[in-house]
Amino acid sequence: MRIVLSIVLLFYAVCTFSQTVIHGLVRDSKTHESLPYCSISVKASTKGALTNGDGAFSIPVSFKNDTLQFSYVGYHTQVIPATRLYQNKVVLLERKEVLLQEIIVHANNDFLYDITDRCRRKLNQDKAGHMAKIYYGIETQTNECPIELVECYYNGTIRGSAIDQLYFKNGRIGLSELNNRYFLTLNSSKAISSIELTKKSDDAPSCPFQFSKREMKKYFVLELEYCDDKMYKIKFHPRNDQNRRFSGEIFVDKETFALLKTDLSIKNAVKHPFLPISPKDSLYHVDLNISGTYKQDGDAILPDHINFSYHVTYKSVRDSINSLIPFIITREINTTGVMYFYDYDHPFILPYFEYDANYDDYRKMSIIPYNEIFWNHNSRLLLTEKQKEDIGFFSHEGKLINFKEGNYGKNFLNIVRYDSNNDPTVHSFYEYYYTFWSPDERIRINGKLLRNEIYSPERINQTIQSNLYNLKVQILLDVTQSDDSLFCKSYTVFDAVKTFYHLPAQPYTMAFLNIYFDLCEIERRRMEKELNAHGQSMEQIDSVYKETMSRIDRITQHYLKEVQLGKKEKELLEWNHYVMKNLNIDNFNLFK
Repeated sequence: MRIVLSIVLLFYAVCTFSQTVIHGLVRDSKTHESLPYCSISVKASTKGALTNGDGAFSIPVSFKNDTLQFSYVGYHTQVIPATRLYQNKVVLLERKEVLLQEIIVHANNDFLYDITDRCRRKLNQDKAGHMAKIYYGIETQTNECPIELVECYYNGTIRGSAIDQLYFKNGRIGLSELNNRYFLTLNSSKAISSIELTKKSDDAPSCPFQFSKREMKKYFVLELEYCDDKMYKIKFHPRNDQNRRFSGEIFVDKETFALLKTDLSIKNAVKHPFLPISPKDSLYHVDLNISGTYKQDGDAILPDHINFSYHVTYKSVRDSINSLIPFIITREINTTGVMYFYDYDHPFILPYFEYDANYDDYRKMSIIPYNEIFWNHNSRLLLTEKQKEDIGFFSHEGKLINFKEGNYGKNFLNIVRYDSNNDPTVHSFYEYYYTFWSPDERIRINGKLLRNEIYSPERINQTIQSNLYNLKVQILLDVTQSDDSLFCKSYTVFDAVKTFYHLPAQPYTMAFLNIYFDLCEIERRRMEKELNAHGQSMEQIDSVYKETMSRIDRITQHYLKEVQLGKKEKELLEWNHYVMKNLNIDNFNLFK
């Protein structure tokens, strides 16, 4: 009887806590048009989702218990049990009625400036920092031809309505070539996140929230579009300086004066956060549209998502190989994108790796490899049907980068080249800094870098040993959490940013350098074996990683002391034998 009861209880537990993924569509109840970027939350939990540009969504739910809430500004919120969506996957939201009599009652628009000013002050009240996971996706086209698709995930620190910092987790790219060139949006995530609602900037148009009530009256005209029992919708446009200030709409909660949504737009902007990739290039005729939706969490007003689009005329100038006259191409570039904030206070586990936080998105993707487990468990925003078609186009007519394992390090963008002998390839631009260990490739000191300038014998004699060289290898550890499980991937990376070598090369130098790199790879394998031996907590993973780095430091010091940069052949041979035993690589004979 005890055995039967145990089986029954186990079956009940599995049924109760089983998770499944629901797919569905959100549409307008009358027109049946798709509602893009509709917020979906699981009540009494931190789980959520966002519909894509087609109004489609997917969200993991509990079969028995979960209830979903669908929220879209200007529409009535709808609450639906998850079980109902198994039979009918289309959610119809009803648009709120416009109350025109409210506009007649408030003939004096001075109260609109009061409402907007109170909303501004409420935005500025929240000084605490918040951390959220962020999905960022953009797609770019010219002449209706797709030329770029980027998807990235970050942790983001949010202060008030402003995005303080983005911390890269993982990303991937699709590119197609036009006129032997590629268009790269290197750092659009930083550009979009730099546009703050309540802070003036020299690199972005201004909006009403950046001014006091008196200044707001001076620079903007406000009009009441409509209101209901819960919300004001206020239109605004600049009195002058049309190409320096946004026009748009703001949606404000009638009771709390919390910001619900903003729509900002400007044509031919004089101020904007975009820069050309090359100093010779230029961009003009910049049109920008940004829509932000916000939610209230206690006293904080936090972004839920920001969707945007911009158009630029891009003038590309390249030196011609066969002529003194530069080769010029002008393109009309159109980009659309979304930044979705979710799982507040439950951030990603970021990769263990040190690099300059100011690196652009492409450079970060060249450092942090594609992680299949991560992408299989983090489809937070579904691709639209058009985006799926574009990926198919990139796979046949262009390039898919970081869409599969093994596409990292020096292989990242190695096929993306400009058509001028005077311009470096993008491959070169990224290759110099981080080299991933491979049994089939060996490293050398890059003499083209200033940090590896060879000193004269006189200068060497006058310089202390520690200032003549420094070798640095990092172990990149990427931890992915899926439900209650943790998955670890690691790489051995030669860090040319922190490495310098001012000594002339000797016959033994290449063997000396590569044995050092191989020793670090041996320790990485030891670490990964320990991490995969049994289930580890994040605290245990962190401890194993730190111990591995300490062990590498100890081995490095011992190795450097024994071989004296490779001068001591007997000792170097002993270390070479150790590498052969563990990796089957004979550096001594390779570079003899």
